[in-house]
Amino acid sequence: MSAIKQKPLKKSLVSLHHYSKIFLVLIVLVLAGLVTNFYTEFTIDGLSKYAVKHLVVFAITLVSAILWRAKVIGASTLFLIIIYSNILSSTIYLPFRAQDPNLNFEGYFSRVEMIFFVMGLLLAVFERPWHQFVVIGYNTLFIIACTLLIPNIELGKFILAFIIISSVGAISYFVFSKVIVLQNNLQLQNEQIKEQNNELQELTKFRKEIMQIIAHDLRTPMHQISAMVDLILDEKNDLDRMSCIQMLKTTVGKTTGMLEGLLDWSMQSDDSVKSYMHLNIFDVVEDLKSQFHSKLQDKQLNIQNVISQDLKIYYSKQVIETALRNLLTNAIKFSPSDTKILVDTIKDDSSIQFRVINKANQIDTSKFKLINEGKTVESSNGTANEKGSGKGLSIVNKILEKNKGKLQIFAQDNEVIATIYLDTDALEKLQNSTVREMILSKMSA
Repeated sequence: MSAIKQKPLKKSLVSLHHYSKIFLVLIVLVLAGLVTNFYTEFTIDGLSKYAVKHLVVFAITLVSAILWRAKVIGASTLFLIIIYSNILSSTIYLPFRAQDPNLNFEGYFSRVEMIFFVMGLLLAVFERPWHQFVVIGYNTLFIIACTLLIPNIELGKFILAFIIISSVGAISYFVFSKVIVLQNNLQLQNEQIKEQNNELQELTKFRKEIMQIIAHDLRTPMHQISAMVDLILDEKNDLDRMSCIQMLKTTVGKTTGMLEGLLDWSMQSDDSVKSYMHLNIFDVVEDLKSQFHSKLQDKQLNIQNVISQDLKIYYSKQVIETALRNLLTNAIKFSPSDTKILVDTIKDDSSIQFRVINKANQIDTSKFKLINEGKTVESSNGTANEKGSGKGLSIVNKILEKNKGKLQIFAQDNEVIATIYLDTDALEKLQNSTVREMILSKMSA
């Protein structure tokens, strides 16, 4: 299965990072507006408290923008500073505004409520929708302060403003929250579709490779088998019949090995490899020994199985059999006659390792790195001129990776050590999840 890195889920309706240039223009406009407000207040009443207010907000916004461009703070932090500084600056001078005899308080109150309305929507769209409740809460305090400081204004106007801002804020919160959830669900669905498309492409590629191997690797031996059968059936070649039968046996053996490799490779897209169970690995190796009996006799080899008979793991039988069979096939292929092949296990806190160790007269270590990376290598002839496709260990690596394991091969002295690593924590989690699924299925039944 191909893996796609999941993107972070959206937390806002629109991301500021996608519109950094537009955001920069907005910052310039905000700064220009603050300068204009400061100049207007300054021309009316000099360096009054109102002019100073605009100057302070301008300084805060400018410094924050510089920090943003220097990548000290993010766009989200800058946006929050601008929004909340504008809200605070519009309300913090309420006591002074209330005492100003030249002020049209109703007009001032309407402007502040419009600021709450606009800023709340901006926070809901570009930040988290829950900021609406912060704005509603602060606006409630502002309205209460207005009713206390300006008692001569009709209370209904304050109540109406509260209802409008609070209703719009609550509605936008729920609407935008639902939209964000829908966006995230759509994002997850798109990623799943991409992953399925990648899997389909891999499967198509895999099937093409299977057909190429069948066409390339099986055509020649099948023609040889057909020709040998014709020779055996020819009554004029009695003297050569036994040699033809021996050649036929060898060719059939090679062809059988190729077919086994193709079947193993086909398991990469087969869910049966994920059929896990409790396995006694000693018994698995003993079964494989019996399958290799004739090959072991021909080359005078002996497989020494020193795995504990009490060792059991929860794993896929097909995967572990395929892996061990391929490793034993290679060990038999490259072992000199009259030597031993050792199969043992090592267990530590993080993994359980199954090793196949064989003697080898000539070791091409340059191929080990490619094999360990799951790549296909060019096949080499064995000590008895055995041939192969060169794809077996690549197959093993891939099916192990899909099933919480990996394959590593290296040389030490005159030995080749092929090790299957299984992550013990992953196996334990796998077993626990399977048990949970069984319990849930029984409960639902």
